[in-house]
Amino acid sequence: MTRHVPYWSYYLHQGMLTALVMQGVVGYFRHAGMDLAQLSWLSLAMLPWVAKFLWAPWCERHALPLYGNRYLGSLVILQVGMAALLAGTALVEPSRSAWMITAVLMLLTLLSASHGIYANGILICTTDERSRPFANAAQVGGSYLGIPFGVFAFLAMAQYAGWGAGFLFMAALSLTLLIPVLLVRQSLPDSANLEQPRFDLSSIRELWPALILTAIYYLAIRGLMALQTVMLVDLGLSLTELGEAITIFSTVISGIGVFVGGLLARRFGAWHCLLPVMGLHAVLASVIAIGYSRFDLSAWLVLFGLVNAAAAIGFVTLYNVLMGLVRPHQPASDYALFQSVDMAVAMLASMLTLRITHYADYQTSLILLAVVAVICLWPASRLRRRLYRPVYPETAAATLEPRHE
Repeated sequence: MTRHVPYWSYYLHQGMLTALVMQGVVGYFRHAGMDLAQLSWLSLAMLPWVAKFLWAPWCERHALPLYGNRYLGSLVILQVGMAALLAGTALVEPSRSAWMITAVLMLLTLLSASHGIYANGILICTTDERSRPFANAAQVGGSYLGIPFGVFAFLAMAQYAGWGAGFLFMAALSLTLLIPVLLVRQSLPDSANLEQPRFDLSSIRELWPALILTAIYYLAIRGLMALQTVMLVDLGLSLTELGEAITIFSTVISGIGVFVGGLLARRFGAWHCLLPVMGLHAVLASVIAIGYSRFDLSAWLVLFGLVNAAAAIGFVTLYNVLMGLVRPHQPASDYALFQSVDMAVAMLASMLTLRITHYADYQTSLILLAVVAVICLWPASRLRRRLYRPVYPETAAATLEPRHE
């Protein structure tokens, strides 16, 4: 299991930075009085994650090797660069224009998105079908474990020592997370004998069913996650209390979700779990929308805990499926394309949900999210059939194998 330690490090780092941008900084400015319409623009900082599929083939072609791993050198350089940028952000006054803060965070996510290309390549190419659920659990679990550092630790430092101290702490942690990456060797030979990675229209034509499935799989959950931070602030939580709640959600609660998702994927197969998990998302979104006016703060904390658990189960299930759909000559590039679609949906869901809530109210947004969750079940079922077919007609209900159309 030691070989899985770098996976946890890669994705803890990614989870930390994503949480910092999408929840930590959002919580800081909401507490400072910024309205939801203004906060929605901070979602633009995640644009590099949406577009990273455009430069992923270039990154994969020109990756710098280290310790016999063709992706590792580039990954280390990018992580050092992110640590330097985090330290530099400590010098930026948070009272300046929101656009300047967004631009700095966008540069940070540009480096993080490129870092993710290499992390995904290492994970996919150093695992097989049997070991992938464990590595996938590290991918999702590590991302969740990073959330307390990007939210709770940052907000606590910002509240007691200021904005700059929060970012300096993030920079120090970024460098610390390089230690296991450099100590545990993961050999990954050069791919000079394979077709060179590239992005063109044929990639879209070949992968479009998986891309649409990625876009709709947890669309409603993305919206609920976007409302989580601002709703808890509006319910009266302080920055420290908010950080504590997010920490519990992203460690204990999401850890349970990761464990359950990994267990289901190994026991029944990820493809068999797709629709049941989407059904769980739809039920949860509907319960929240219907009971909105009846819930107090304690109930909302429980409900958002369930949202985080359901999201973790969904992430493990979907990512396990997507890793099996990449093409051998460009695994990192294809996976980057899937993640770009996923992040585009996350960003749009966050912006639209916050803006609808600003101009209408929370209940209107929650009802819309519940309707979306139910509607998405039908196209997801059709896409699942298109991507997969029975190996033997007589065992159609029990066995599926992948195919691309």
